[in-house]
Parts: sequence; structure tokens; C-alpha cells
Amino acid sequence: MTVLNEKQNLYDSGTVVKICGVRTVEAAVAAAEAGADIIGMIFAPSPRLIDTPTAQKIAQAVCKYHRVSDSNELVRSNTASHGVFARISREAAPKEFFASCCKQILGRGRPLLAGVFQNQPLEHIIDIARSVPLDLVQLHGMEPASMAEQIPVPVIKVFHVDESFSLENEANSGDLLRTFSHSMILLDTKVGGTTQQGGRGVSFDWGIARRLADMGVPFLMAGGLTPDNVAEALEVGRPWGVDVSSGVETEKVKDPEKIRAFVNRAKK
Repeated sequence: MTVLNEKQNLYDSGTVVKICGVRTVEAAVAAAEAGADIIGMIFAPSPRLIDTPTAQKIAQAVCKYHRVSDSNELVRSNTASHGVFARISREAAPKEFFASCCKQILGRGRPLLAGVFQNQPLEHIIDIARSVPLDLVQLHGMEPASMAEQIPVPVIKVFHVDESFSLENEANSGDLLRTFSHSMILLDTKVGGTTQQGGRGVSFDWGIARRLADMGVPFLMAGGLTPDNVAEALEVGRPWGVDVSSGVETEKVKDPEKIRAFVNRAKK
């Protein structure tokens, strides 16, 4: 076992950092050693697409990195009643609901593995979640939030943001604040002219994110983040966590130095 910090509580360790689009054991280890909280692997059509055998090798490597006792492991089941929701009152408002989900999920003592999917069959998602195995599933397409209720691990649900996006308008914010479906909210840039969303290095108006933060709802923020701008993004948007992929790459390959710089600046 590799001990990163025996006393550290993951939820109290500053901004949560997700390094996404990881395709190699070496990149995953670099992210874990840098202090990343979530390591994302893409199972949807993408230049960063990963196969299941490689994802399994990454899972084996990452599970060696413990910060505290790993006895509070995520519970898998046949539905979203995976143990996280069971500890939350059905009367909880979105602010309390998502805060409780985030606290429970990140208090696991090691970097968590998230699989990213986009508009793919439910059976395919569940099969990969179990075979890797994954700690989290990220739905990054136009999937209804209700789909998360059928996935046996906690779900990160993306909401794509452009200039027309409004938290007050359900026509484009949809089920963002829906409780007891997805466990985490991710705001990412909506990129026009392509079906592939995410990993494009394009930012959105962080002021939109700030309005969600002012509501007291924790969320992850992605889109065009780099080691150079993450501090400003945190100051303006006030997210609970940040998600980066292309911003820590050199010539489309994960760069350990950029990963370390991003994590350090995000958690400063």
C-alpha cells in the first residue's frame, strides 16, 4: 500500500480535482501521486477512448493509493440505492442533498475511478462499471437524469453551458437540481458543430457557475481549464471541484508536470 497522507480527509483537502481522459497506467499514477481526487476514463467515442483491459490495469494501480482507511468503500447494487441515498432524507432540498452526496462519495480514502459515457446504452454502461470496476459513472451526453436511477454506482451528470443557459430556465437547465437521481453536477461548455462534447479546451462564462455556487449547491466545473487559469476559475465560479483533460496535456498526451501544477494550484 502506498500512503499519500494518513491523516488527510479527502473531503476537507481543498478543491476537489478530477483528471479526465486518462488512458495509461503511468498517467493515472501521476494523477494519484499529485493528489487528484477523481481519475476519469472515457468509454465514449473520443480521441481519448480507453479499452476495458487497460481500464482494469489502471484500476488495479490506483487502488494501491490510500490516504485514509479504505473501509468505507462505495457500495454497488442493482440500482442507484447504492448506500449514498439511503443516508439522506427524502425531504432534503437540493443544497443539502448534493452536499451530502459529495461528502459521502469523496470520503473514501483513495482516488476514485469515473467512467465517462455519452448517449450509450444503459446495459453497456452497467457492464463496464462492474467489469473495471468503476466507483462513479459520468453521463456526458443528452441522457435524461432519470437514467442515473438505474446505474449501480453514483452518477456525475453533465449540464452543457452556452450563452443561452440559465439556472432559472428549466428548458435548458433541465433536471440539474433533481434529487435522488444523479449524485454530482458537472457544468461543462456546450460546443457547437460537433456531437463530441468535453475535452475541447473551450471555456464558458464562469459567472453562470457562480450563480449555482451562490445557491450553496456543490458542483464540478470543466471547460478550458489549465494550470494557468484554474485559480481565476475558482475565484470567479466558486465550484466545489474542477475537471480537466486537455489542459494537462502536451501534444495530446497527459503531462505529469502539468498535472502536478494543476492539482497544486487548484488546492492552494
